[in-house]
Amino acid sequence: MAQAVDERVVTAALSALFRARTQPVRISELAGDASTRRYFRIALPAGAPFPSLVLMLYPDEIAAGEELPFVNVHRYMKAAGVPVPEIHHAVPEARLIFLEDAGDIMLEGAVRSAKSAEEYLPLYEDCVEILVRIQQEGTKALDGKAMPSRLAFDVRKFSEEIDFFFEHAVREYGEIPLSDSEERAIENLFLPFLEEMAALPRVLSHRDYHSRNVMVLDPTPGGRRGLRILDFQDARMGNAFYDLCSLLRDSYATLPEKAVGHLCYAYRHASPSGLKPALGDPAAFEYRLDVASLQRNVKAIGTFGNQARNRGKTFYLRFIPPTVAYLAANFDRNPRMRPLARKLLPILSALSSKAKGETPP
Repeated sequence: MAQAVDERVVTAALSALFRARTQPVRISELAGDASTRRYFRIALPAGAPFPSLVLMLYPDEIAAGEELPFVNVHRYMKAAGVPVPEIHHAVPEARLIFLEDAGDIMLEGAVRSAKSAEEYLPLYEDCVEILVRIQQEGTKALDGKAMPSRLAFDVRKFSEEIDFFFEHAVREYGEIPLSDSEERAIENLFLPFLEEMAALPRVLSHRDYHSRNVMVLDPTPGGRRGLRILDFQDARMGNAFYDLCSLLRDSYATLPEKAVGHLCYAYRHASPSGLKPALGDPAAFEYRLDVASLQRNVKAIGTFGNQARNRGKTFYLRFIPPTVAYLAANFDRNPRMRPLARKLLPILSALSSKAKGETPP
């Protein structure tokens, strides 16, 4: 694969970081996820303070003197005590950031390799604790320079994400014939649920808080496994349920309902007192989590369709069926969603069937 970084630029940046000429031993591209950012592991020579770094390459031009979004949001996450990878060096003019290497074990992988939920449940408990920290301490840390403060999950943003689903999953990937009036009718049925979520109090939202953005570190001598939270550069203000449903109704890792119930209980009791009225009583909490999941899961299917159809990443097709299963169960639990289900579920079922037939082995 052709490399997208100039080794001379990397050498100059490492030499500035370590205050001595340092040439990388090896630069290898990492798989990354659904974003357009590219990641490389930089193997360092013997005698360097650590064996490797991860290099992030931003795809977009950054205006002179402007801060990289990752660096901006990192500052507030770190102030909140969120375990984010250390930034060792940033070169904004080259759109490069040199990060702590958090290894290769994603939370998703820890779930898949576990013999039982008891093996990975402590990691999810830590994720819930970190989420509360993001929402409480992260929100407090924001100031006038914080990029997330200027962005929000409002009705317009939620609606754009539903449009994204229709464009990339329904029309492009699924090639499902749907008239403009049919699409508008479905979007109108979505609207009350989007308005409910947009009306809730807003906190700092990671925006992509799922098992592929949580790295699990090697155990310490005491046996505890630390975490590193990734991919937070698109953080914005949103309701408290958005990140929680991203974690618990995750397309990449399906948790047993008993574990989901336990983690919801842990979250409700750990959340700050100022947020508890927005969470509601247990019944209201479950309903609001389902409404947030409705929007989030539909948007995720749009992402998978886009990755498969426009970026050639057919790997993502395997995540459409479990996401459709979440939505079908959600519709069954919530009578208020059934008018929407009658129109949307046939489309979702068609997408799921197509994805099952085209998922790579």
